[in-house]
Amino acid sequence: MKFSIILAVDDKNWFWKDWYLPWKIKKDMQYFKEKTVQTENPNKINAVIMGRKTWDSIPEKYRPLPWRLNFVLTRNPDYSDEWCVVFSSFEKCMETIQLNPSVESVFIMGWATLYNDALHNPDLEKIYITKVEWNYNCDVFFDWVPESFVLEWESEQQAENEIQFTFQVYKKAD
Repeated sequence: MKFSIILAVDDKNWFWKDWYLPWKIKKDMQYFKEKTVQTENPNKINAVIMGRKTWDSIPEKYRPLPWRLNFVLTRNPDYSDEWCVVFSSFEKCMETIQLNPSVESVFIMGWATLYNDALHNPDLEKIYITKVEWNYNCDVFFDWVPESFVLEWESEQQAENEIQFTFQVYKKAD
């Protein structure tokens, strides 16, 4: 099953500082929600896959992310949460999602190991990036877009709270 990555990075391709995004951009949150919720078929739903640290970073009042199936990956075999489906591996998670006919699209939404491993997966189809124009001295690095992907679309530069950013979509070249 094909899947996409969605994330925001600073101008050095870093993200997360002390377990949280160091910027607050409402337009980015709206964009994220729009992309991960919207389906072409109104009878289908999208799935989001994230690492446990990403799940834990979401304030409890926003968990699970509504109108999406929430999947969490962790190496901890004892971890469970009533608001998400927990897997120990990306492969097992994707096998389960593939068996669900109600899933239209799958989005990887977090943690560095998951993102960077997904970059080399042959089923990766698109990469949605919010490029924040500033160096935030973040803790976590995103490997960047493989050469097999081309820029499909880029928004005009936008600003919010004096933060400048663009939305970019990369698609695997044919």
